[in-house]
This record gives sequence, structure tokens and C-alpha cells, in this order.
Amino acid sequence: MIIQYSLKVSGYTIIKKIESNNYIDWWFWVSIAEFLVIVFLIFRTIFNKKNTFKQKMKKKSLEQDIDFDNIINSSFSSDKLYDKLKVKCHPDRFPVNPEKNNNADKLFQQITENRNNVKKLLELKDEAIKKLNINF
Repeated sequence: MIIQYSLKVSGYTIIKKIESNNYIDWWFWVSIAEFLVIVFLIFRTIFNKKNTFKQKMKKKSLEQDIDFDNIINSSFSSDKLYDKLKVKCHPDRFPVNPEKNNNADKLFQQITENRNNVKKLLELKDEAIKKLNINF
């Protein structure tokens, strides 16, 4: 509505000045400049891509390497491996030896953090075999 009114006023001013053969006053140029600024701001808001949280996360995820084999294996076989490791590496199994108890506690925490990551669970299994002398 404001734009339409501005155009009507500026158009009326142009016609009136042309008919009277007078020069166009500076208010005409101010209204033209305002119109151009408004159009510029409208187009800038329409075409400006905002970096939303979702877009940042998408960009970050596309930059990372994705191991699809690990994702598929984790979805099907992580529970079995997790159950074996949590039973074998529980710190309560080593009450006599404080060094093994500390190692088992650290391993158990890592196991629970990586419950759905088969690749990491396999690495922790090898670490448990070396540090805690556990046979699977």
C-alpha cells in the first residue's frame, strides 16, 4: 500500500512537472531512492540464505567420512557384542586386583559410551584381552 501510494505520488509529480515544463524537484529523487532501497531489501531477504543450525549440521555431516559398513553392522550385531563385553569387563569381576579393577572400570565406561558402535566395541574387546587377560 505504501509502495502504491509512493508510485502514485511520484507518477503524479512527474506528469505535473512534465506538463508545466519545470524541472523535477529533489523529492522525486528521494522517493525513487526509497523505492530502490525497499526493493533491494526485499530481494536480499528473499534470496539471503541464513545459516541455521540445521544447515550448519548438514554441512558438518557432509564434511565427515561415513562408515556405512559400521552403521549396518552396529544396527544388527552391536547388542550381542555389547552384552558380552559388559559381562566380561565389569569392574566387580576384579575386586582383588586394584590395577585390573581400574582398567576394567575405564573399559566399562568406554563400552557403555560406545554401545551402538561395533567398530569401537571390537577395539575395546582387543584392549580388554590385552589389559585384563580375558578370553572370549
